[in-house]
Amino acid sequence: MTKAELRRSMKGALAGIGSELIAEASAAVTRRLSASEPWKGSRLLLCFLSMPGELDTAPLIAAARADGKSVAVPRIEGSSIEFRLLVGDPSSLPRDRWGIPVPDPSWPAADLLAGAPVLVVTPGLAFDRRGNRLGRGGGYYDGFLRTARGDPALSLAAIGVCLSVQLVAEAPHDERDERVDGVATDEELILRASQ
Repeated sequence: MTKAELRRSMKGALAGIGSELIAEASAAVTRRLSASEPWKGSRLLLCFLSMPGELDTAPLIAAARADGKSVAVPRIEGSSIEFRLLVGDPSSLPRDRWGIPVPDPSWPAADLLAGAPVLVVTPGLAFDRRGNRLGRGGGYYDGFLRTARGDPALSLAAIGVCLSVQLVAEAPHDERDERVDGVATDEELILRASQ
């Protein structure tokens, strides 16, 4: 299956999932991820803000704050992504044309070089057990992860979060795609051997 075909298939599958099921799955993902070693070892959580019909990251953000972690959320700047420390309640943020909350540009940038381990909660339309990820096609997370992983001073783990229906036998990928270090679904947590 090509990337375009799987994107269409996943968007169709997600469109049929109700908000109650998404809320239950989001809570289950939070329980699984917050009990994991990457979570326990991190001091900073880089977490996407959910678009409609996507796994809800609000419970993850609340759990991170309750655990005393700093939380930063993505803001698209040109062709790249930057993370801003979350100030206040993300539910009150304005939304872009895809319904994604947009952080205020005045919020402080996350300091990734402070030596504290970082956990990147990574979005995607589909993941496989080897850590391959199919995003929505912008390449923002691939670029960010490639750059961050190239910095030897940065301790980073990227974990994809999704509904169990988004875990596929094989996610199409190429040399531009960055793998995640694990995947948390509502049914299981899969960590690659490097974790």
